[in-house]
Amino acid sequence: MTRVSKQQIPECFWANRPILLQWLGKAILTVFDWRVCGSISEEYNNKRLVAIVAPHTSNWDGIFGVAAVAGLDARITFIGKHTVFRFGLGKFLSYMGGIPVDRSKPGGIIKNAIDQIRGIDGAIIALSPEGTRSKVKEWKTGFLRLAADLNADIIPMSLDFKKREILFGKVFVPTGNSEKDIQALKDYYSAFTAKRPENY
Repeated sequence: MTRVSKQQIPECFWANRPILLQWLGKAILTVFDWRVCGSISEEYNNKRLVAIVAPHTSNWDGIFGVAAVAGLDARITFIGKHTVFRFGLGKFLSYMGGIPVDRSKPGGIIKNAIDQIRGIDGAIIALSPEGTRSKVKEWKTGFLRLAADLNADIIPMSLDFKKREILFGKVFVPTGNSEKDIQALKDYYSAFTAKRPENY
């Protein structure tokens, strides 16, 4: 069984990282019996995508997410809590595309992300619409603004701990009504099992 393959994404999204790192990502998924399902169509070659990742309820989400990024050899910019970027781990996460964000000072989050990829064709930026591992009443709408500012399509990515799958969903086209769009995405993600369902 193929756990993950760089053939699941267009070549423009490849990071061309060392083979050993790609192997390590695949090995982690294999050890924990996880796999990456679905793909990004070639029609999105050299386009920008905003990948929203949910449910996000545990540190394990990040572990399997980074393993998937390595296994796919994907060039992804992703937003993470600044405290995770401490010490040696910070250098590794930055190398993998991470942007440390202090959520107590949210004003520059979207601008920072936009500035980093505005001039890049074939770019993916990933973030959690929940904005935290804890249970939240409302999702953040920043990803909708980010997609609009970058003229990017939105691709839902799910973590399903019951099936042990990370899934590329179908591209989501916003209607322009943020409340309606958020509810539609919440309905979509309700089909997947979080690591800690009580936090979702």
